[in-house]
Amino acid sequence: MAFRDQASGEMLKGKYFDDFKAAIKNRFDGKPADYLVLLGDILDFSVTRYSEAYEVGKFFFQKLRDEDLAHEIIYIPGNHDFDIWNTVQYQLNITNRVIRGKSPKPFRRSVPVIFDDRKQRSFWKLTLPRVRMHKQKDMPKYAGLFLDYLTTPPTPFNFGFPNLYLITDDQTMIMTHGHYLDMYWSFLGRWCLKVFNSDLQLKKANMYDLAELVAMNLPICEIESSVVGQSGPLTDIIQKIQGEVIEHNFSSIEVYLQTLKKALFSGWKDMGGRFNRFLFALLLRRLRKNLKNVGVARYDQQFLTNPDVRQRFLDFYRSTLYEIEELRENDNIDIPQPSGMIFGHTHQPIPWGSVKAPEIRVPELPSGNKFKIYNTGGWLPKIDRNGNEFFYGAEVFFYDSKQGFSSTGIGHTG
Repeated sequence: MAFRDQASGEMLKGKYFDDFKAAIKNRFDGKPADYLVLLGDILDFSVTRYSEAYEVGKFFFQKLRDEDLAHEIIYIPGNHDFDIWNTVQYQLNITNRVIRGKSPKPFRRSVPVIFDDRKQRSFWKLTLPRVRMHKQKDMPKYAGLFLDYLTTPPTPFNFGFPNLYLITDDQTMIMTHGHYLDMYWSFLGRWCLKVFNSDLQLKKANMYDLAELVAMNLPICEIESSVVGQSGPLTDIIQKIQGEVIEHNFSSIEVYLQTLKKALFSGWKDMGGRFNRFLFALLLRRLRKNLKNVGVARYDQQFLTNPDVRQRFLDFYRSTLYEIEELRENDNIDIPQPSGMIFGHTHQPIPWGSVKAPEIRVPELPSGNKFKIYNTGGWLPKIDRNGNEFFYGAEVFFYDSKQGFSSTGIGHTG
């Protein structure tokens, strides 16, 4: 999305870069956007080594720099680049402090980015609460971290997670990657609420604030974002299985399960072993059934019509309201209740103002008001099992103080 007072999008496929550049230049009369907002899955650590991911990222960010498309970048990580957020936390709370001879501080799992464009503002236009500001005159207030130096000259990066709030006189929009709406990336936190219940030391009973939501789902996000992509020979196997499951092809899984079955059963000879074999056989059947019923969020046009997804959205929204309440009480930052969201996780573009934009009834909103949801789409093609490539298109969202929101489609008609 680009906004000039801002910009966002996901990782650009090379042949669409010119269209992306033209969209920004046309929208802002040839001038750079003040901010380019990247809504996650930019550096894909889950599919490749760090060195390769950063080389691709360096090319992309250098192109942005060379073309002068934005003065600063606001980076909101997603599930595939979640490790960026952890790296930022390590740098801020461990590395930088130890270098200065200070003790490490606890990680902040949620740092909201707040952009206030109301005529009567009560705080800085761009705000990251409790983030240490740089004192150098020529340095942006919140930049100066490691990713700045991926380009020459450096590009100012501002990091937040998982939400950016853009406030106008008319509305508040949430900008987020959106993976916590997906079952896979949020199931750990949901099940922990069921299993551990009152033993969880939460600020509010039976619900998470955003920092708790991020922390409780951290293991699965950390494993998928960095561990899988950095597991050497195992990475290729995991990626093959994931690709096959997406296409509902279970041939490799069947082979691996049978091999596992033989390896385990060969050691079970007594009656107890037969009982264990019976239980394991039941487990395998259940696993096969669940895998065949797996729904894939990517490119799913009906994603937000699913009742389970809508419930996860409402849970996420209430965690967001809790964060807004804490910002008001602890930081004296007043954010009006959000009435819309731009996300990107499912890669199915939904343009600004589209009649296809899903509307969700949110009990917390005033009666009759519905929450509208838009999507940046994706910059990666879908490749089916026959090697055919499909590009669903992407959407570049714009905001400026005078004209408000708009969007431009790339590779699709909207």
